[in-house]
Amino acid sequence: SSHFGSALACFLPPSSCSDAGTSGSASMADAAAATEVEEKKEKKVQEDQDEKMDDAQESGEREKDAAADARPKIKAQSCELNMADSTLNVMPTTNGKFLMPLTDGAFQYLLAGSRATVGLKAGRYMFEVAIVESLNPTEALQQRGHSPQPRQLLRLGVSTKHSSLFLSDGPDNICFDTDGFFTHNGNRKKAAQRIGREQTLALLVNLDAKSPNANTVSLFCDGGRASDPQPLPENMVGKTLYPTVTYRNVMLHVNFGPTPKSKLPFACRMVADAAAEDVELAPGQDGKSEVALPVGVPDQGFFDWVDLFIKNNPS
Repeated sequence: SSHFGSALACFLPPSSCSDAGTSGSASMADAAAATEVEEKKEKKVQEDQDEKMDDAQESGEREKDAAADARPKIKAQSCELNMADSTLNVMPTTNGKFLMPLTDGAFQYLLAGSRATVGLKAGRYMFEVAIVESLNPTEALQQRGHSPQPRQLLRLGVSTKHSSLFLSDGPDNICFDTDGFFTHNGNRKKAAQRIGREQTLALLVNLDAKSPNANTVSLFCDGGRASDPQPLPENMVGKTLYPTVTYRNVMLHVNFGPTPKSKLPFACRMVADAAAEDVELAPGQDGKSEVALPVGVPDQGFFDWVDLFIKNNPS
């Protein structure tokens, strides 16, 4: 084909060859210009798409920075886990900032639960919980049965006063667990990814009537949103809600503030930094407690008596 092109050129006038070369150069320049225009258009489209994605992400997080609040606050040290409102197998350490359960023998199969001394009535506040160690005690059941699963467990949520300390038990509490489920009254639904050890979990409780996420709870992990806002059940709306943890075979670090370990994408006050009128404090303890150990004969109304005793002595 090259020989054919050369032969054809010999029969063309010189001016024709010159015109053809000029035309070819112009065509190449036009093509390059057209390509550059197309590249600019594509770049602009990509920039517009990125901007729209950023706007969507920003509009997707409807929680905003907490406004300045000059109202009197509670004392930070007044917010802690209430040992008078905890199960007997809860072992606090380091002034209650770390929690361990009893794990000797069959104790390893029991859940432990503890409720805070401060309950939330209004506003938007958060608290943090992190698993700092997973405990693996020697199996007590051996071959006599199957141990409860999972062996290591954490649930964090809120509950009403005098309700069960075992989150997911009964209608008066809600919780997230480390498997990523949100639970109320035994009904579980997937709401987040599975959570691992040494990740800092934050529970955001939004009771601010002016917020678009009013009467919801949200889970955050290491400062990032882990779940969509979950609405409070109707029976819990308007009630004082106490931060609560339920756990088994793990050591926990519980942080009520006033400074978070992992900051959220927006400014949010912690429970220990709450305005006094937004919270309710549990009754103080004088250091003395009374322990009742009921003893009864099976099938003689023992459990009915215990139920009646608890009803008449809720505290």
